[in-house]
Amino acid sequence: MAEPNKTTLNPTAVAHELPGVDPSKLTIQTAETLKPLPPHDTLIFGQPQSGSTDHMLIIEFDPESGWSAPVIKPYAPLSLDPSSSVFHYAPAVFEGMKAHRGPDGRPRLFRPELNMARMERSADRVALPPFDGKAVLELIKRLVVVEDRWIPAMPGYALYIRPTYIGTRPAIGVQASTHGMLFVICSSTGPYFPTGFKPITLMASSNYVRA
Repeated sequence: MAEPNKTTLNPTAVAHELPGVDPSKLTIQTAETLKPLPPHDTLIFGQPQSGSTDHMLIIEFDPESGWSAPVIKPYAPLSLDPSSSVFHYAPAVFEGMKAHRGPDGRPRLFRPELNMARMERSADRVALPPFDGKAVLELIKRLVVVEDRWIPAMPGYALYIRPTYIGTRPAIGVQASTHGMLFVICSSTGPYFPTGFKPITLMASSNYVRA
């Protein structure tokens, strides 16, 4: 049986034959000027005043060359082609992770391997090129070390980590994205319930299903 032409394979099949995410190729470009840390009493999850940290992690996938060398660089806007698939067909996935400061002062991640496993599954479901979750986790750990000063030492506070993966195929057309950008941004965050957890009463009904 003749071997199928590469052009007929889906992006996932082709991606497995190209260079993967390689933490050994990481370069770190530190910001010349660091941002002031926000006061602890202003740290509210998802609010602008919490702000972003000084740096971000970016890796890009190209169907010809595979995954690019990862870069930790100063936080900045992304540059994307207006026809990128994420704008038109929404192939995008993300995870939410936290780094807490341990009793010894060192940062701790809570079950990050499960976040990466889920993100890999999510990427597969929306037909984004595959990535090595273990390699990306290694890069996230490096980013956390770079942003160590943003991890609050107070109980209930943490560094929120948002890995995001978007399709960047620069063409309009309903098909799997052959290009991708995986980036990670962080921000300091306070407790979800700043004044303490207050339970509420809910009623469950099987008569109506929102989904």
